Amino acid sequence: MTPASLRSRPNIRRAVTVGVVGAAMGLSLLLSACGTTSTTTTTGNNANCPSSATVASWHLANPGKLTIASDTTYAPAEFADPNNVGSFIGYDMDLAREFAKRLCLEPNIIKADFGTIITDVAGPPLGQQRYDMSISSFTINSTRQQKVDMIPYFTAGESIMVATGNPQHITSIDSMCGKTIAVQDNTVEKSEIDDANGTGDKSSGQAPVCKDNKIKELHFTSENDVILQVVNGNADASYQDQPVTDYYISKNPGKTESGGITVSPAPQGIVMRKDNAPLETAITNALQAMRSDGTYLKILTNWGVQKLAYPPLP
Repeated sequence: MTPASLRSRPNIRRAVTVGVVGAAMGLSLLLSACGTTSTTTTTGNNANCPSSATVASWHLANPGKLTIASDTTYAPAEFADPNNVGSFIGYDMDLAREFAKRLCLEPNIIKADFGTIITDVAGPPLGQQRYDMSISSFTINSTRQQKVDMIPYFTAGESIMVATGNPQHITSIDSMCGKTIAVQDNTVEKSEIDDANGTGDKSSGQAPVCKDNKIKELHFTSENDVILQVVNGNADASYQDQPVTDYYISKNPGKTESGGITVSPAPQGIVMRKDNAPLETAITNALQAMRSDGTYLKILTNWGVQKLAYPPLP
């Protein structure tokens, strides 16, 4: 992301994500899962597992488990498996399971509201927390880092999805003025649209270019519902992270295409408590080991997002 776009933003999400929550049945014909999921592992006493004293120092929310919050409505990062909506898949979910495996813990992935995740990770006293961490396509910014630590692991930009042929010629926020745009709640994209309309809190840095010809917003808690608005012709475009746009275009051939990237990729981070350094160190070390042995790149490649690896590939 350029310096101008690396502005401080509130607890809102950038877009790489889509889930099948609330619209799983409607999307089941549109989606087909890609990639592979990691196998669940359980704790063990082999030589590679940490000592009981080390595990105790992590102050886990649930004994023997790595409890991970994620807004599982954001494919291809985290979303419900169309063939088993009780199971979450995506590259973030594969990374989450791999973290648990390397720490000899059982992965405990919990669907959470994106807008409350950082507060819920950071807020309760250590030892009483609901979640140990979150991996959910959070763009790293100074506002979030005031509350939590963020381990960089991926990059993503923002982009537009339109109907094939782009009949409304939407290629930027300026060209959204007067158009109907679908967007997910609690995202940076939603904040940018609000600020473009002159109705937001000005936190995104977006100028009020549509103040006199406002964008007509269709906003939803689930990215699945956002995408359906474009597919069904109810919206002229949708606005979300670049990987999400690319994913749904691939799942809806002939119906949608990209209107272009509006913000270049910037780092996303794994959300960790500030007062649990031992667990943060363990996750950081596990991520480095995954990079070193090729597991990290393999997971991203399985989902076709290896070009968005962080640090960038040579």
